[in-house]
Amino acid sequence: MVFTQTRASDALMNELLDSELPEFNFAIGKPLIIIISGLSGAGKDTVINQLRNNEFDFHFVVTCNTRARRHNEIDGVDYHFVTREQFLQMIAKDELIEYSSVYSDFKGVPRVEIEKAFQKGKDMILRLDHQGTRKVKEAYPEAISIFIVPPDPQTWIKRLKDRGGQTDEDLRVRIKTAKEELAAIEAFDYLVINDRMEDTMKDVSNIIRAEHHRISRIVSNTK
Repeated sequence: MVFTQTRASDALMNELLDSELPEFNFAIGKPLIIIISGLSGAGKDTVINQLRNNEFDFHFVVTCNTRARRHNEIDGVDYHFVTREQFLQMIAKDELIEYSSVYSDFKGVPRVEIEKAFQKGKDMILRLDHQGTRKVKEAYPEAISIFIVPPDPQTWIKRLKDRGGQTDEDLRVRIKTAKEELAAIEAFDYLVINDRMEDTMKDVSNIIRAEHHRISRIVSNTK
């Protein structure tokens, strides 16, 4: 028995191309708003710094802060360091999307930083606590939030002590705040356990990649 291969005629193919094939007109939607949060000492700053060297092209939203600048921090890169009076003026002028009082200081997200990222068409990274996350997600429900935690309490306490520059009272405040943050963890979309930074970065990067493929984020013009 001899089998012969058949194929559609060129005439039919041309006819289908002209009228009956579905269209594949998909376009990526607005840039992602990615919120990185976590316990103090969980490693969220390291995650953000490594994202700067990742394959993604991010706009890193620089928040305002009234606390004193640490020796290794750069004004305008790590934070916009402002006085309490300047911060209150920004509140009065409605220049902040969200703000809160943390460890007796104020910090907040300037509205212009979000607008700047949308104009550039770039995904943006924000570093926020759980209160700030709630407020930003009220304004931008499509924002995604990632909460970073250490693998266990012992590792967490050691990391805090290794950072130095903290009094016993500072440590008590951070423990109290950590309990409040963990109680609010359901406000976040993703949880990443930071045991090994290499694995943590893979998890965070995979979350961002997956969000870019979420159907609800893709604008479809199909018929």
